[in-house]
Amino acid sequence: MARGEQLQRQWMLLKTLQTRGEGIPLRQLAADLSVSERTMQRDLEMLQELGFPVCHEDDDCGRRFWRMPHDFFRTGPLTLSLTEAISLHLADRMFAPLSGTPFAEGLHSLLTKIRSHVPAQALDYFAELEDTLYVRRIGTPDHAPRAEIIRVLTETARSGRTVEIRYRALWRGEEYTTRFDPYGLVYYDGDLFAVGRSHRADAIRVFKIIRITDANGTNARFDRPADFDLERQFHSCFGITQSDEEPVEIDVQFTGPVAGLVEEKVWHESQQLKWLPSEGTLFSHEAAVSGTLLARFRLANVVEFKRWIQGFGRQAEVIRPDWLRRELRDELLETVRLYEP
Repeated sequence: MARGEQLQRQWMLLKTLQTRGEGIPLRQLAADLSVSERTMQRDLEMLQELGFPVCHEDDDCGRRFWRMPHDFFRTGPLTLSLTEAISLHLADRMFAPLSGTPFAEGLHSLLTKIRSHVPAQALDYFAELEDTLYVRRIGTPDHAPRAEIIRVLTETARSGRTVEIRYRALWRGEEYTTRFDPYGLVYYDGDLFAVGRSHRADAIRVFKIIRITDANGTNARFDRPADFDLERQFHSCFGITQSDEEPVEIDVQFTGPVAGLVEEKVWHESQQLKWLPSEGTLFSHEAAVSGTLLARFRLANVVEFKRWIQGFGRQAEVIRPDWLRRELRDELLETVRLYEP
């Protein structure tokens, strides 16, 4: 029997035992998990050897009922089941992009408490469950060197104090200092961003944390606008880049496998999708090929949107507005020239 299959079965056995406080007979456990009673007996003995509080009681007729406390971890009003505790232990690597920052400290502190209660042998045994859920990342930033900057921004945002930051503007190729009123932080696509009013620009700006080289709190106070909503701030953005312009409708035609890929996700709050018949599109642009998906968005900034569209190659075509078609055409031609002899 495959090791992974055995771990999954024993994991399900733990979940079953902790939800049946009155106990459950061996025969029913074996039937529920589709194994023999002999296999189930070995699994129960294995869990006991690992240090799990698995026990049994016999009734007046000699029938044996297996059980495990459902509230193995109880701290004040918080009660964790054993499998919930181990799930938190396995989820630790989900916070890898924020390791070393104040946001990850709370989880690590909680996990330390959990590990002190769960038998080490049991944690090591079920650690192999990670093989069934591999967290794949690419281009993950390291926020640990910015831990102190994140702490300063978080505290000044909470207390309403202005902070002075040193920022490396990558696309403009310059580094400058400005005072900044932090309204909050946003975690997007593995990166942390600070949102607030830049005194230099006298407007709301978004600063990428990894590009802030220094941050120092000041005694100056600021009042966050009453109508400012951190979530609503990005409703017209495709990504994190903001714009003061009015949103415009953008229609894109996707074909081939890309059409199915786009349909699988919600890429933006304004997204509207419609499969088109093969005889033509709603805009009489040209005959649509079989399996054509029309996507409509309302966006105020198209910087990140254009990069997204270009990533799909010839299977994504902007239908309108015309000015966006022209911009994409010009940028693609510039790219083609890079590969000319």
